[in-house]
Amino acid sequence: GRCVVVDCSRHMTAILEINATEGWVRVEPGVIKDSLNAALAQDGLFFAPELSTSSRATIGGMVSTDACGQGSCLYGKTSDHVISLDAVLLGGEVMTTGVEDPTTLAVRPGRAGAALRLLAQIARERGDLIAERFPKMNRSLTGYDLAHIARGGGINAGAVICGSEGTLALIAEARLRVLPIPKIAMLVNVFYDDFDAALRDAPFLGGRGASSVETVDSGVLALAREDPIWREVAAVFPDAGASGVNIVEFT
Repeated sequence: GRCVVVDCSRHMTAILEINATEGWVRVEPGVIKDSLNAALAQDGLFFAPELSTSSRATIGGMVSTDACGQGSCLYGKTSDHVISLDAVLLGGEVMTTGVEDPTTLAVRPGRAGAALRLLAQIARERGDLIAERFPKMNRSLTGYDLAHIARGGGINAGAVICGSEGTLALIAEARLRVLPIPKIAMLVNVFYDDFDAALRDAPFLGGRGASSVETVDSGVLALAREDPIWREVAAVFPDAGASGVNIVEFT
């Protein structure tokens, strides 16, 4: 479609404030995740969603796709760590997201007020249908996350801006919850004769306190064994006949 593409990673890259005592940080959307965690590390903190692209993923991009990745069993997705967003709406009005009292929205001015009233109407008139029809998934990969607009006892526009891929607003700033860095991490490899068995077992392992579960099939294992770096990790994959592996992390 017709659109404007905005690359925030060149100029909007400031880490504006770190509050280690209360466990939050304010950043501009072009901050790279690894850069943010490097700055947080001196206070023993980190921004939890673990992405394979963390050396180049921006915070604005993570919010826009509601990114998760490794560690989502324990830490969830990006929206679970978003406290508030400063979002620029069509026409230039800036909205700061948060839980809004539905009874006060009638007098909320501007485009932000209109947007919040529409969200309140959707939650009021379509809430039962949304609860019935929306798939019970941890992360919405298509459409807007209407199932969570009324979470927290009020209306929160941040629920639909997270994951909206830039179609609703331009993110100018984000306030994020950060967590203490785990003191100890351990990997456990569980081998299976059947890949389907590995898949079926993954939710069980994830529900037992694991921070991540990565399920690997025989095709990926075969390709990995052909790579020169395999020599460095072969000792932790001793079962050469396995058709599936669950790589489980505990912290």
